[in-house]
Amino acid sequence: MLDWLLTSGTVIDGTGSPGARADVGLASGRIVAVGSLAGREARRTVDVAGSVVCPGFIDVHAHSEFSILRGDDTEARLRQGVTTDLLAPDGFAYAPASSGRRAELVAYLEVFNGPPDEDWEWSDPEQYLSLFKGRAGINVVPQVGFLAVRAEAVGWDPRPADPSEIRHMEDLTRQGMETGASGIQVGLDYFPSGHADTDELIAMARVVAEYGGVYSSHVRGIRGDVAAGVEEALEVGRRTGVAVHISHLFGSDELYQLLTDAREDGVDVTFDAYPYMAASSHLAFCLPRWFDDGPPDRLVSKLGDPAVRAALAPHIEEFFRSFVPDPANAYFSALPAGPYHHLQGRPITDAIGLVGPTVAEVVCTLLAECRLRVLMVYRWNDEAKLRRAMTHPLGMMGSDGLFRGTHPHPRGFGAHARMLAHLVRDRGWLELPDAIRRMTSMPADRYGLADRGVIRPGAAADVIVFDPDRIQDRATFDNGRATAEGVSHVFVNGEAAIESGRLSHTSAGQVLRVSNR
Repeated sequence: MLDWLLTSGTVIDGTGSPGARADVGLASGRIVAVGSLAGREARRTVDVAGSVVCPGFIDVHAHSEFSILRGDDTEARLRQGVTTDLLAPDGFAYAPASSGRRAELVAYLEVFNGPPDEDWEWSDPEQYLSLFKGRAGINVVPQVGFLAVRAEAVGWDPRPADPSEIRHMEDLTRQGMETGASGIQVGLDYFPSGHADTDELIAMARVVAEYGGVYSSHVRGIRGDVAAGVEEALEVGRRTGVAVHISHLFGSDELYQLLTDAREDGVDVTFDAYPYMAASSHLAFCLPRWFDDGPPDRLVSKLGDPAVRAALAPHIEEFFRSFVPDPANAYFSALPAGPYHHLQGRPITDAIGLVGPTVAEVVCTLLAECRLRVLMVYRWNDEAKLRRAMTHPLGMMGSDGLFRGTHPHPRGFGAHARMLAHLVRDRGWLELPDAIRRMTSMPADRYGLADRGVIRPGAAADVIVFDPDRIQDRATFDNGRATAEGVSHVFVNGEAAIESGRLSHTSAGQVLRVSNR
């Protein structure tokens, strides 16, 4: 007896192969049959003729974990077909953490994820992962978060780790891999991670390579010399043999040629990108590296010093000249409750005069008074760059979704639907089976999810059904919280999370631990 029988749909299996009409049977959390299933008994039979049946989408880079734990934005994930998110993007993690370090990590990451609920208790990765049991509407894949590892072993000091600290970080990385992490995530434009030198990264990557895991990197220099950051990531791969994945990489043909050449030389490298011409990060992203020499409380205190502000001013002004030439294209995505909350959705230029006389003074005042909890969106306009990123053969989908504030970047609420609606149907940049592959089997293969990302008997029943003519992202830069449409059914581990377009079951997600490969 099948639990669900989906009949007469066009099955696109996730491998990149063309679609074919077939029935799909689900039972006990698995896909048990694909083909002509007339006469098979099922508790529920749904005619999905005219729709595509494919694997649930796997997002390799999303800042969603507190949203998943609370259930706040689970519907936004499900309505675009996402059934699995990877944890610890950019190395942002909350474990391992002793009590003092945990408070610092929570404060530093609050701008991205919000505060934890009072009843959430954890110290090590295993305890943190246990929070998701019975709470998660989609699956999560653990990663070792380098930010937490380095903060625990070294602290926030702006210096390389000494040999004993490196050994401690290796031990913490190994502990994380033993919990089933699929690899390590590092974010080298964030701190204290960015204080690590290449030798530290190589030491961690060697541990990850022992487990067949992936070294995923937000490389140094996203604000400037990104090619040097890419070269560093490739060097880590060359010297350790670890698989390398580069997060949210947009650039020139020459930049991507570095990856192609490295693959020809034996480095196993891939990258991800999202289908929007805009970035998003915290406002503190515009501050120079030398400023980040302590935990959040220290940074907030330093921002009150006129001498520090004077020293920061030229760096802030240069950031906006080079990274966002038109300051009107930098707008506030999220601000905490208080006197500046009303600036959400407005460009930073609107704060000049209201908050401070210059952009630099606006930045320093807001970061100090909001205790670093200011999230920004930075728009750019280069369709050729977008097309290179989204169609390159080494690229897959990573939404880099953010779920804070009244005006979040729309990528968290619409990236996967936009891939199908805008890039496939409207622009013709990708064929539908290939676009689906980049969101299913490609990330599953990359991160060791052996029974996910494909429609085949025996695979986990993470399955979605969508209308290829109707699927559409609705989130915009003015309304970043609008959910996608056109997905009629979503199954997470065989449970109906969306049924006939209605939200149905929202706690079937599991922690997908990766065994030693």
